[in-house]
Amino acid sequence: MSFINWLRSLVSKKQTTNDKNSITVNALEMDRPLVFEGNGMYHFTRDCYVYVKGSRYTKSDKKTRNFMMTCLFKRGFMSDGASAPAFAKSFVPDVKKGDNVYNAAPFIHDGLYMLKGYINGANLTREECDDILRGIWRLAGVNRAVAGAADLGVHVFAGSDDHWGNDYNDCKHLFGCKFENR
Repeated sequence: MSFINWLRSLVSKKQTTNDKNSITVNALEMDRPLVFEGNGMYHFTRDCYVYVKGSRYTKSDKKTRNFMMTCLFKRGFMSDGASAPAFAKSFVPDVKKGDNVYNAAPFIHDGLYMLKGYINGANLTREECDDILRGIWRLAGVNRAVAGAADLGVHVFAGSDDHWGNDYNDCKHLFGCKFENR
């Protein structure tokens, strides 16, 4: 099997909802555009709220519920954006100038990873945090195969405990997140 066919099979496999928690993202809204500065390391220059809507399946009770997740990026929050390896930067840049939906994905993902998924109203698994990244990128128009490959890259390059719970910028206190079932 060629690498491309293997990657397509990996990306296109539908996982059964009864084996793990999962999140589907349906919409994203912001109170204002994301305002940040930097190159490789980005810091927010003003507060911004981002609202993520979708559905969450929980394995424990085998139910799917709609949710809204409210994320607050406070002035000073820092992230390296998508931080893809150099060979993937043309497909998955750290940030895309003027594309707030695309940019929200890695910033939210980094915030959730800093908090190890422990947010007000939910304890998200690592996979659910990855689902949110991939889902927002799909809303931003990122091709399914590219989003899936990026998701695989997160597992390969950020799969260690060095990333999950890492607050190397000492700014997790500048990211707030509330999860509400609807």
